[in-house]
Amino acid sequence: MIRKLVMMAGTLAIAVCGLVVVSSRPLSELTGYFQATADTTVDNLTRQIPDAIHDRRLENELQVARQQLIDRQVELNLSRSQVEQLRKDLTDLDASVARRQRLLAEAYPVMKTAVARNQAAVRFASTDFSMADFQKEVDDLMTLQDRESRQREIKRDGLARLEKSLTEGERALSEMRTALEGLDQEVAVLRSRRDQAQVESATLDLISSATAGRQTVAANASQTVDRLKQDVQKMEARNEARRSLAPVDSLPGNHVGRAWSRLEALKTYHDAETAQPAAGVEADRGAAKKAKQPAGPK
Repeated sequence: MIRKLVMMAGTLAIAVCGLVVVSSRPLSELTGYFQATADTTVDNLTRQIPDAIHDRRLENELQVARQQLIDRQVELNLSRSQVEQLRKDLTDLDASVARRQRLLAEAYPVMKTAVARNQAAVRFASTDFSMADFQKEVDDLMTLQDRESRQREIKRDGLARLEKSLTEGERALSEMRTALEGLDQEVAVLRSRRDQAQVESATLDLISSATAGRQTVAANASQTVDRLKQDVQKMEARNEARRSLAPVDSLPGNHVGRAWSRLEALKTYHDAETAQPAAGVEADRGAAKKAKQPAGPK
């Protein structure tokens, strides 16, 4: 099937090329035709791919998304560790700057007194310094204080930006995790619905085939019953016709029936003859009785 589709697509492409060359259309239109042909071929090939391959591809895409989620979680954890380390460094810097600031604050009255008295040596922080060493020590402390103060500000700004990015990253990662979980649930539901639809389709096919078979059997049986009914009616009609046309003497039991019919007919005639004399006698008796009666006065 796939080979046939590829051959059809190739034939169509060759035909399109020939038409474009023969016609006056520009060759730039050929690219559009090739693209349309390729899209159609790919669509047809995609439709021919079994569901198992599509499921495997979807599972691979989901696995890639899960791995990306894990990688981003690892990066987020590293960023969280950097934030914690930056907070610790900033805390240490704050403590160092605060201690040095107190030390420099204590150096001010010592330096002021030494300059006012033009001292060659001073005692500072439980240590004896010459005036030149003391000045150099103070200069080093102030330089270090300025440098760590700038570092503290830089780290504080970086910590604020990193904390903001960390918050946004956690929010994005949470949304990504929620979307992936929703996608997993939707895929599971769709696969379940597809399985149920396939079972329902198979059941409906079975019902359709059973209904069609039942109708076919009923139609065949109805035709057979109708044919049998017609045969019976024809045979009964044929027998009735043969019975009416058969000789009287050939009918079984006809002699007994004929004798009985003959006797019944003779009895009818006999009863009729017997009834007529009895009616005449009754008439004669009535006339004699009238003659014997005396005549009435006129």
